[in-house]
Amino acid sequence: MGKQRKGIILAGGAGTRLHPITTSLSKQLLPVYDKPMIYYPLAALMSAGIREYLIITTPRDQGAFRDLLGTGAQWGLSFEYVSKPFPTGLRRR
Repeated sequence: MGKQRKGIILAGGAGTRLHPITTSLSKQLLPVYDKPMIYYPLAALMSAGIREYLIITTPRDQGAFRDLLGTGAQWGLSFEYVSKPFPTGLRRR
């Protein structure tokens, strides 16, 4: 049996190119057509059969993502949240 794949969604950043809209709300929470932007990468990963996710956010926005997505149980998914105070990119430890 193969390893279970897990998805990572990067939902951090300051969204400076969308200021002033993003001064109070993460760009990934802004609606695109009829749903928050974060739903689009989530839907793509769900269609690939991925059920466990790590969502990386800023400390300021983490609560809003938790409020929107919860634990993921309502969709049969599992979400874990991590915040990064500074945009340092992804690095292997």
